[in-house]
Amino acid sequence: MLGENSPIQHRVADHDVKESTMAADHWAQDTPMTSNASESAGAAKRTPISNRSISSAEPAGSAIGRSSVSAGKRWWLLAAVSALLLTGLTVAGVYLVTKKPSTVDQLVILTVPSGAEIRLDSKDYGHSPVKLERLAIGTYTLTISKEGFEPIVERITVAESGPVEFKLKLVLPSEAAGLSPEEQVRQFQQRSEEAFARGNYGFPYEGSALYYADLISRNLDPTSSFSSEMRERVRNVAHQSAQAASSRGDLAQAQEIYNFLVDYYPDDEEARASAAKLETQLSELGAAKVRDLLRKADEALQAGHLTDPARASAYYYSKQALAIDRQNDKARQIRNQVKEKLATAGEQAYARGDIEAGVKQLEQVTQLFPEDKQARSRVRELQAKRVAQPVKAADPSASRIRGLAKYRDQKFEEAIPDLEDAVSNGTGTPEVVFALARSYQRTNKLDLADSYFRKVPQTAADTYHSAIAALGDIAYQRGDSATAVERWKEARQLGGSTLYIVATLDHKIEEIEKRQREKAAEPSPLKLQVKHLHGVLGGSCTGMLTIDSTGVRYDGEHVFAAGLAGARLSLNKKDEIDIRFEGNSQKFRLARADAERCRETLARYQQRYSPANN
Repeated sequence: MLGENSPIQHRVADHDVKESTMAADHWAQDTPMTSNASESAGAAKRTPISNRSISSAEPAGSAIGRSSVSAGKRWWLLAAVSALLLTGLTVAGVYLVTKKPSTVDQLVILTVPSGAEIRLDSKDYGHSPVKLERLAIGTYTLTISKEGFEPIVERITVAESGPVEFKLKLVLPSEAAGLSPEEQVRQFQQRSEEAFARGNYGFPYEGSALYYADLISRNLDPTSSFSSEMRERVRNVAHQSAQAASSRGDLAQAQEIYNFLVDYYPDDEEARASAAKLETQLSELGAAKVRDLLRKADEALQAGHLTDPARASAYYYSKQALAIDRQNDKARQIRNQVKEKLATAGEQAYARGDIEAGVKQLEQVTQLFPEDKQARSRVRELQAKRVAQPVKAADPSASRIRGLAKYRDQKFEEAIPDLEDAVSNGTGTPEVVFALARSYQRTNKLDLADSYFRKVPQTAADTYHSAIAALGDIAYQRGDSATAVERWKEARQLGGSTLYIVATLDHKIEEIEKRQREKAAEPSPLKLQVKHLHGVLGGSCTGMLTIDSTGVRYDGEHVFAAGLAGARLSLNKKDEIDIRFEGNSQKFRLARADAERCRETLARYQQRYSPANN
């Protein structure tokens, strides 16, 4: 039984009081209070209203109990709803935590070599390497294709992020058809060595030393020591060639070689670092350099200098411009014009019946423009026709005679095909081999020249001595002065030759060694930021003081200069020097140590370039 102090009871009483009060107020608004009789009547009317809360026939305690039960029901309902919500949230949380993802964050598809076309189901994703993000988990049909390589069509299941790599197998050349695996290995080894000797190391790839080595390791014998050694030889030569190209300013050639290394030697971190460094160097050249290269390329094109001279042709200049700005339309146009003119000349030669000349011309197109698939296809077509033609009987000595005659007339480019033919048909005497090597040297094909000079036998004394000296010339052309001197000294020790007499060799050696001595004795220029003290009121300005082989110069608010003979320098206070510029003495302030460096540097230059020493 509820007592007087029960909270439910208090709430019910409060409710009744509030309801009675509201009823009274409402009644009061409708009934004016004019007299005591009216108040009595009003009181009589208010009595039924106050009885609405608790009926005269129902005990007050029963109403309070019913209110208490109602409140209890509301509490249990609230607790039940809360429990259901908590259970739902818990289940949802567990689901979210344990739910498997529907996509992978990232899938990277790699191929060796790179540049293969990637296709998933019916969608193309460009050339490898390809990075796919937020790819739906599931099974796909992966298609990988690259010219010259066997295509890959494979069902793959994508379930987690990460890289996947595919090593592509080369399509066997037709020449290997019908041969046993052992015969194929021997043939590819021979082809690889021959390509290396020609200087065709790996770029363009098809038919190169690397190509034949990869045919062995990827298709026939993955553990082949020959392939591993040849790949390393090619890599070393490629690095040397890239460094040589960079040192002589042929940045486009260096870029091409480094890109080749990155594609075909994916683990070569040195190549990646060198390529990145070169790209930074190219990016700093700017638009002005590109404009100058395009002007030169256009002039060379108009003059008909398509590919020769090698470093002053339309091809060379446009290639350099594209190395800096790959999207330059003008450079692309000039490059395409060169390609079209070369291809046209090849087709015209073929139309005249000169299949050999036509093939060679188009082969040059494939070498200069390796991305041109149509040119490569055309070369293979013409080569097949050439093989199908009946072999014409010819005097084996005719090629040798023609080649040597053209060589003596200094028609080196024309002499090369006949001399090559003479070497291949067995009439390649030491004289022919030397003439072929020298023809390659004079047409700036240094790798081929180097290869053939090394084939001159020691038994051909005079020719052999000339070959040794010529190897020194090639080393010098490549910027390797130390090797050049070494080769020239070797030839001198052998007594020289008709082409390289001892006096000539002495002169070459002395010129190099003299420059080396001069370089070792050459002082280093000095540049310092100094304060120029001038005027009676203690005025001063800051500028650059330079001491080098031309003399002494100050560039600031004032400019002073003097040659080495007319410059004089003396130390005053601990932080001041006097410099006499052709009789005009000026005072400068700088640290004592820097003042000493100025005096020593000037003294070394004056001594080095003194008339008595020249």
